[in-house]
Amino acid sequence: MRTIVLQSYRTTNIPFWISCCLASVKEWSRANGFAYECHGDEVFELCGSEYLASVGGNIRSITNLARLELTRAAHGRGYDRAIWLDADVIVFDQERFRISLAERYAFARETWVARRDQRISIEHGVNNCAFVFMRGEPDLDLLINLTRHIARHRKITSNYQVGGDIVKGLRNSLAFSTLEHVGMFSPCLITGIARGDTELLSVQAREFGQPVFAANLAATPGNHAPVSDADLCSAMSLLLSTRGGVINDYLWQQAPPSKAGMFARVEKLFSRFARNVALRG
Repeated sequence: MRTIVLQSYRTTNIPFWISCCLASVKEWSRANGFAYECHGDEVFELCGSEYLASVGGNIRSITNLARLELTRAAHGRGYDRAIWLDADVIVFDQERFRISLAERYAFARETWVARRDQRISIEHGVNNCAFVFMRGEPDLDLLINLTRHIARHRKITSNYQVGGDIVKGLRNSLAFSTLEHVGMFSPCLITGIARGDTELLSVQAREFGQPVFAANLAATPGNHAPVSDADLCSAMSLLLSTRGGVINDYLWQQAPPSKAGMFARVEKLFSRFARNVALRG
């Protein structure tokens, strides 16, 4: 199966942390034998003049359609599977991060944890920061056409209108799969990683419920509060050095194995012991 990993970012004035993210994805692609392409702003041309005029200069709105068109174009070039990862996705456990989906498509599952008025808020959903589409998937055409339809017939006031809100709104109807090991880290969580906010980290781990081996670092200014360079660098360093353990360790602590799981583990160990005894006898 021919697989390609796609990304896009401008080719000048690239922040150092974005360069690190892009490098981590490129290395992950190489290690898995996937083709890899990182495109510049030329991909915006895939959207066409009508769409570009409708969304104005909103780069995120433009990218929302461009990534889908880029995926369809990759299928047209003969790739069986196309994986998209946002430029601010970092792979911090190269060995354990896997995207093995081999039919239809999937979007990243999202758990968004933040502090609001000294209270922790939690939102669950799906996100288009990471997705994978198999060639011939009819819903890809549906999403492209719907994105263009909304831009053509509605006033665009937010990039979510032609991006994440479409995916979230159609999740139940389309019943697509989700990617389980790529997280979506809020600016608040990134700061929490850097500063050792154990309460926030444990909530993120518990609410997501799966270990994460890559994550979108929603640290850029715009729709969210920015993260300081010092906190961002510190958080990235901790994620890479612990291979995600700075988050995942809380999952192990707060999710001890069930009784059934413990009995199954004991039974497996006993069977292995009995087998070794029989071999020695």
